[in-house]
Amino acid sequence: ESSLCPPSKLLYRCLAITDLLVGLVTQPLYATYWMSLVYEQRSLCLYTYYTACITGFTLYSVSLLTITAISVDRLLALLLGLRYRQIVTLKRTSIITTTFWIVSVVAALCYILDHRITLSFGCTVIPSCLVISITLYSKIFRTLRHQQARVQDRFQQQPGQPNALNIARYRKAVYSALWVQLALVVCYAPYDIVVTMIMLRKSYSSHLIVSKDILVVFAHFDSSLNPFLFCWRIGEVKQALGGCCTDEIHFLAITDDLNERKMSTTNFSREGTHTKTFHELLCSPSLMGGLQLESVSFSAVLILLSITTFLGNSLILVALHKESSPHPLSKLLYRCLAITDLLVGLISQPLATSHWMLMVHEHWSLCRYVNGAVYITGLALSGVSLMTTAAISVDRLLALLLGLRYQQIVTLKRTYFIVAAFWVFDLVASLRIIFDHRITLLYGYIIIPLCLVVSLASYRKIFPTLDIIRPDPDPFQQRPNQLNTLKMARYRKAVCSALWVQLALVVCHAPITTVEIVVAHSKTYTSHLIITRRVAVTLVYLNSTLNPFLYCWKISELRRAVKQTIRQALCCPWS
Repeated sequence: ESSLCPPSKLLYRCLAITDLLVGLVTQPLYATYWMSLVYEQRSLCLYTYYTACITGFTLYSVSLLTITAISVDRLLALLLGLRYRQIVTLKRTSIITTTFWIVSVVAALCYILDHRITLSFGCTVIPSCLVISITLYSKIFRTLRHQQARVQDRFQQQPGQPNALNIARYRKAVYSALWVQLALVVCYAPYDIVVTMIMLRKSYSSHLIVSKDILVVFAHFDSSLNPFLFCWRIGEVKQALGGCCTDEIHFLAITDDLNERKMSTTNFSREGTHTKTFHELLCSPSLMGGLQLESVSFSAVLILLSITTFLGNSLILVALHKESSPHPLSKLLYRCLAITDLLVGLISQPLATSHWMLMVHEHWSLCRYVNGAVYITGLALSGVSLMTTAAISVDRLLALLLGLRYQQIVTLKRTYFIVAAFWVFDLVASLRIIFDHRITLLYGYIIIPLCLVVSLASYRKIFPTLDIIRPDPDPFQQRPNQLNTLKMARYRKAVCSALWVQLALVVCHAPITTVEIVVAHSKTYTSHLIITRRVAVTLVYLNSTLNPFLYCWKISELRRAVKQTIRQALCCPWS
């Protein structure tokens, strides 16, 4: 949008960048902080809390200073008149906004050295900005009233003067800035009051801490509210956004028309289709037009699986949090598996249901986007699950071979790092399909066989070793052998549990892998192949529903914790 004054555009752009960073950095950090409290990860909780406080204070300070600068800019535009463009230049505005960022970052980082410096900065800047803004807007509206009276007198003498139109535009710009200022004050004032109360008190109650966390969410709501305020109050932004949406819709319409023409010239039929891109044809009337009834049936099954997956894996996560008897490393790996299955129930299965229902209602353009999202999330979560089950097999082998050195070498910190690496690698690999699907396919061709070979080799080494080191009965050392026998029995049970989870994953994912290989090497696609692929996809989603039952069946500690959780939920639902 070029109709806005460049300094005003720069200031609003600075505001939008701070709100964007709140959504990308501060809000995920606070979410991580609260989840670390839930899982009692004290060290992670401390680091994320400090980082969230530093980034939150920085972005809040920049937003407040920028909004104050907007009020100064509006007053100068009113008082300076024609000299405004000479004095308020884009270069000077850039220097001022850069200064805001530098000062705010330095003040926030001082929190690490001495939090009193940061608090003093906040206690000075926040009231100063509010007083400056109130004074300037009072000055603006008083000046506007006087000028409006003079303009009305001139307008009665010489109708058609452009001054009335300019003042109306200026008044609208001032009201827009004032609305943004009021939204920030309303959202952040309760949080500032509670933080001040916490500083002045020597004892803290749980209600005060909970109130502070609720007000943090309310303060972050300002960053979600600002884009709607910009579109509501600034006509140029609303017109530019509407133009972008119109251009995008026009582009999609042209693309759909070209795709339909291209498909109409390649002799499609109900029983056979010849094309280069199978996944594009999954959202086209030529291939999917006659499968509405099947789509509704598969959608109903997926809705049931999604509910069961969510409930089952939520219970497993609660049970893992309560139960302390499993080894911390095993608990972390099983928690990672449960989280991937939970995300399948929360994201992948609802997206797949939406994809199939969009085909029923023939919303082909939206169907393509949802299909892409289904493919990306499915690849990422399946990759993490496969790598985690392989890591479980390696962990069990190291526990057997290393003996007493196991706890020194296989630490919780290293396991966290490995699990985080799994998520990063699979997310990057799945997102690469947007740019070049061959990279993602190559990654899958390497990772899937590698994980299966690693798991097979690990279990192939574990079971012969167990047979070799099985303790023999010794009448002179009965007590130690009883302990060794008990430990080996527990270890064998843990290995069998992990093996069952691995086998379930392989059995459920093998059909879709086979179907995708057939699709990749086929040039003709029939309706039977489409239905077969849907059955294979449903079987993949069934794995996420099946895993909680496997955990409860094979891991007795989890089974007891799940029973206790269900009993507490049914007997004391409000406690």
